[in-house]
Amino acid sequence: MNKHPLITQPVTFDAVLEPGLISGDGLQSVRVLHPDGELAAWTWHHFDAANTDSVLTATVSIHPLGYPVGLTSVIDRIQWQPALQVIDLIPEVTGTAKLVARFRALVDQIRHPGMQQLLQDVFALRPLFYNYWNATIEVDGKACSLAQKAITNAELVQWGVGLSSFQRAVGMTFALLRNAGQAWPREQWSDGEHALHLLRQIDGSMSHLAQGYPEDADVLRELMEHEYRLSLSPLALSTLEHVNHLADMSWLDAYWGRLDGQETGGTSNLVSLDAFRRRRASGST
Repeated sequence: MNKHPLITQPVTFDAVLEPGLISGDGLQSVRVLHPDGELAAWTWHHFDAANTDSVLTATVSIHPLGYPVGLTSVIDRIQWQPALQVIDLIPEVTGTAKLVARFRALVDQIRHPGMQQLLQDVFALRPLFYNYWNATIEVDGKACSLAQKAITNAELVQWGVGLSSFQRAVGMTFALLRNAGQAWPREQWSDGEHALHLLRQIDGSMSHLAQGYPEDADVLRELMEHEYRLSLSPLALSTLEHVNHLADMSWLDAYWGRLDGQETGGTSNLVSLDAFRRRRASGST
């Protein structure tokens, strides 16, 4: 995460706060995380995060202290704001092709308020807020970025054809979450399965989604559990097939791009399953 330059004048902004040690003079160190980066600060207002699994969000007022001006930043006021949209506060991660900005744009484009709020709630969990962006997963025997894989797949679903509005929303949400359990250490996975571990961690958020959108929550749960179910509903199965085909297309485009001597610098604005099937058929002849 980018380090924020020194504060040279009083500022007030929304942030995620992580408490640190309390010094001998009574000041507590605090990590202040916001969309532009991270700031090290101190405060007289002591707090503890040990009793919550989620990050702490607040509006903070900070003034510079010390010489040169801004060498030390002191938090004058903390106004706790648990309802802040945490995805808006995730700092961009250095060297990751603007993954957080792309992720934020995807969430904004999910035309389903329940799915949007689910993602806001889920990414307030510390392992996802911090680890999702730098975690690696194994795909076809090769290590790759969890976030890069998920975001690229979700972007393909966003622009894919042949999907209903709901399928697009639930497909994008599923694409962003299907490997998110791997943001937790492997030894913590329930029954050794990251998908089941994630579902246990987000059970409260899933229940909240089900209160407002019971049928939609059922489809998302089917998708998240698809590897452990004997069957899926027609809607869940159709959505899963689209998401998986488009995920396959991401590596297929890279393969064809290499054959053509071209760079594949981003996702297309329109992805057709017919085009995918034509390429797959031509590759098998």
